Amino acid sequence: MEIARYYGNAEKLTIPDTLGGKKVTSIGSGAFLWCDSLTSVIIPDSVTTIGNWAFQKCHSLNNIIIPDSVTTIGNWAFQKCHSLNNITIPDSVTSIGDGAFYACYSLTSITIPDSVTSIGDWAFSSCTSLTSITIPDSVTFIGDSAFDFCESLTSVSIPDSVTFIGDNAFSGCPNLTLTVPRNSYAAEYAKTNDIPYTYPDANDWLNN
Repeated sequence: MEIARYYGNAEKLTIPDTLGGKKVTSIGSGAFLWCDSLTSVIIPDSVTTIGNWAFQKCHSLNNIIIPDSVTTIGNWAFQKCHSLNNITIPDSVTSIGDGAFYACYSLTSITIPDSVTSIGDWAFSSCTSLTSITIPDSVTFIGDSAFDFCESLTSVSIPDSVTFIGDNAFSGCPNLTLTVPRNSYAAEYAKTNDIPYTYPDANDWLNN
């Protein structure tokens, strides 16, 4: 069963795991769109999918739990949740949709679990408070503009597993240095796009 649309004005909301005797498995597209009163949401562990635009423009939302039953975070799911300051993505999630956290201005840290294989276009674009991010070695795809205009971003570590990085993935990040494996796709991407980069073993000589 899918939650299609919420019309209430609660500040703190616990979504039930059953409604009318049916298990709630999905939060539908736009289900909580523009719910400005909402500051906190608890999602039950019956939910496997957070749909497109599910919490888009919930400007007051600062606390959400994503249970480890969720496998997909939809496109633009948390776009412009300006108050969201940290979020834990569980290691059940395999894909982060296009624009999923676009313009989450208060987001200072994010942990991407090693279940995720793709990071969508604009996924973290304009997250202006994000300072560093480590991409796990399960990820193969980083979409167009995925981290563009993350102005505070100083370090991103990209593993060997990444075989595609889209156009402008790191544009508008003036303070960024990428950490990339030698002879990797990410190293070539950094060189081609004039992005400062370093190698994980760059300081090994200090220890010898």
